[in-house]
Amino acid sequence: MSKSDQSLSFSKALKRLEEIIEKLESPDLDLEDGLKLLEEGVTLHKICKAKLTQANEKITKILSIDSKDPK
Repeated sequence: MSKSDQSLSFSKALKRLEEIIEKLESPDLDLEDGLKLLEEGVTLHKICKAKLTQANEKITKILSIDSKDPK
């Protein structure tokens, strides 16, 4: 993943991934275009997964700090 891929927001990556899925479901898609779309889709999947993992880690950290803070 390139640095520009990392800067892509989760929502933009997910939207593009949905567009790719729609195109891949087309019966008129030729093999070469399908392979290019699949490759882009795999990259976007990795971006989304990494961003979700980061968000989960941040939430876990916040909840951990909150549970240790007696009020």
